[in-house]
Amino acid sequence: MTQTGVVSAVSAVSAVSFAWWRQARSLVFLVLLTAAMLHDGPRGPLAVTLVGVAGVAWLLMTLDVGGTQPYGIGVCTLAGLWLCWLAPGGFAPCYLIAAVTVAAAALTPAAAAVATGATAAALAGVLALAGETATSILAWSGALALILLLGMVRRQRADQAAQQRELDVLAERARLAREIHDVLAHSLSALSVQLETAAALLEKDRPADAAVLVDRAGRLARDGLTETRRAVGALRGDPVPLPDLVGELVAGYRTDLGAPATFTVGGDPRPLPAEAGLALFRGAQEALTNVRKHAPGSPLEVRLEYGPAATRLSVRNGGGAGPPVTGLPPGYGLTGLRERAELAGGTVAAGPSGGGWLVDVRMPG
Repeated sequence: MTQTGVVSAVSAVSAVSFAWWRQARSLVFLVLLTAAMLHDGPRGPLAVTLVGVAGVAWLLMTLDVGGTQPYGIGVCTLAGLWLCWLAPGGFAPCYLIAAVTVAAAALTPAAAAVATGATAAALAGVLALAGETATSILAWSGALALILLLGMVRRQRADQAAQQRELDVLAERARLAREIHDVLAHSLSALSVQLETAAALLEKDRPADAAVLVDRAGRLARDGLTETRRAVGALRGDPVPLPDLVGELVAGYRTDLGAPATFTVGGDPRPLPAEAGLALFRGAQEALTNVRKHAPGSPLEVRLEYGPAATRLSVRNGGGAGPPVTGLPPGYGLTGLRERAELAGGTVAAGPSGGGWLVDVRMPG
């Protein structure tokens, strides 16, 4: 699993764990409040009935069985207000605080604000009629407003976390799309050239030469499978043996086209992060694929330079013109390469150079 996938999975598990803990905490508080109300609250059948109704409504708010949460909020609020009238100096306002807490998380911000305002006004009226002091009324009303504010902040953070998880999923999909494109663009493009050339040779009655190209096409197909496995390994975070892989690409170009091609390594080679190493390797693949299509047989110079803080790959060919493409929509290959490099903190530059074309990829590390 990639780092992004791990982060998304951990976030999802954390969200589930937090929801379970919040429900458990709410139920424990309900038990304690019910015990306190039955022990120190108002006496009589009506009071006991209201405590039971408020407890059931609390359960509906907490568990939200069958979409009953809004009804639970309303019933808990009404039962709490009635209990505040029967025993204004007790714990009954806690039912209203619980209702506002759930409303801030479950209702729209506007509906939660209206519901909290109506509840605070009703509570103030009930306490005033029951003879409570202005200080007590202001304290309970302020507590409801504060609970609403804290609930809104928590809800905003939860929404932001959900959006981040969605962005992580989209980023992972884009990464997989880049890997699929890069593997297919390189392998299938080279395979197509070999088979087209073999077909042309067969038309000219040169079966021996065509057989050589068909054999080479088979090797390219096998290399494509190997490259697919390598891409999967890189997605899992495995290190990329960059000098060996780039050297194989250059040797393949030299063998396939019979063209002069050099590969040099400067500095002290060292293991690179998977993202950086893969971006440099994809840069070499993209550049060589473009040369094969637009300037096949032109001289090629590839250099991999390990600097103190960054690693640079430069691919320069000695002829050809026109914007580099890969057989897919023009520019898509380099666009994907730039996206890959930027995600890993690097840069990609490409353009004409001395009658040919230069692709320059620089990655930190």
